[in-house]
Amino acid sequence: MRMADIITAMVLAAVGVLVLADAIRLGFGWTPDGPQAGFFPFLLGLGVVVGCAIVVVQAVQRKGVAKSEKPFIPPKALTPVILVVAPAALMVILTEFIGLYLAAALYLGTYMRLVGHYRWRLVLSLSILVPITTYLVFDKIFLIPMPTGMYGRLLPF
Repeated sequence: MRMADIITAMVLAAVGVLVLADAIRLGFGWTPDGPQAGFFPFLLGLGVVVGCAIVVVQAVQRKGVAKSEKPFIPPKALTPVILVVAPAALMVILTEFIGLYLAAALYLGTYMRLVGHYRWRLVLSLSILVPITTYLVFDKIFLIPMPTGMYGRLLPF
């Protein structure tokens, strides 16, 4: 497990470094108007890198590695991980084509029904109400447009 900890920490540290680099590009200082655009991403990236460094140091300091060491992810535990990651990745991909609102509706409906085994009434209610609420809050109240995708622009909202 020691090697898995080190590899995972290094991959996450690389993501943290990317966040830091982009935060520096945006500017991470404090102006009279408040924080610059990269201020909070800089703190987040710094926290990730420091946390990963701590994990690597702890993994290196562990003495010896048992021959019967358990796998990083046991085979039975991989299925629930895939059930979470695969639909989320598909939603991100679908967002590019059909927009956030339709992708969120499909994601919520599919995930709630197939994984959560919820009743159809609740599935349909939430997969319609959550995207509509997101639209009203971000597009109408905060005036922040969400991704509409290539075909999402055909929708009336």
